[in-house]
Amino acid sequence: MNRPPKPVLVAAAVCKDFARGDQTVAVLRGVSLCAEAGQSLALIGPSGSGKSTLLHLLGTLEPPTSGQIAINGRDPLALAEPQLARFRNQHLGFVFQNHHLLPQYSALENALIPTLAFPQADRRERACALLTAVGLAERLHHRPAELSGGECQRVAVARALINQPGLLLCDEPTGSLDRQTAATVADLLFALHRAEQTALVIATHDLELAARCDRRLPLREGTCVAA
Repeated sequence: MNRPPKPVLVAAAVCKDFARGDQTVAVLRGVSLCAEAGQSLALIGPSGSGKSTLLHLLGTLEPPTSGQIAINGRDPLALAEPQLARFRNQHLGFVFQNHHLLPQYSALENALIPTLAFPQADRRERACALLTAVGLAERLHHRPAELSGGECQRVAVARALINQPGLLLCDEPTGSLDRQTAATVADLLFALHRAEQTALVIATHDLELAARCDRRLPLREGTCVAA
């Protein structure tokens, strides 16, 4: 008897409050979601709806005020900080609106940065393969200043996947690109996500990008709303 696959990501009744002076502001109010390997989920909603905050919580960059998050069946926030850093490095990949490449390093060196803290064999070979997959085989040794914005974002996608994470989190990954370049980066992002069988969560204002995901989770004022 075949058992259904276990979700890579589960968030249950996640809440997040922030203190602003003497007041407490509820940014997220009981959000629940899940994503399996190879699935894609778009977080959509107006500015201030909680998309980026939720993505930060899913990425273990901040703890929730209440609720639970499990990644690959584990509660990462139960880990001490050194173990959490290692868990994040091995299980999560991040792509942000701005590529955040280090200007003094080449495309290849930037793609390898997540491997430096916990070195593994054959990472350089994998970095070359990923950069080739995103169309940068001839640009491996170019620095960010010698690359276009779209090329830099492609390096960021390769960097996010270098450690073969089970979960890929993207915050407006095409938001700073022109329409044609954004479409190219989105094509590559979805192609690699499917090939690597990652669970993909994208926070975006771009409804065309969201429509390419398997599921969409609309947020408004920190809560899930009907699509």
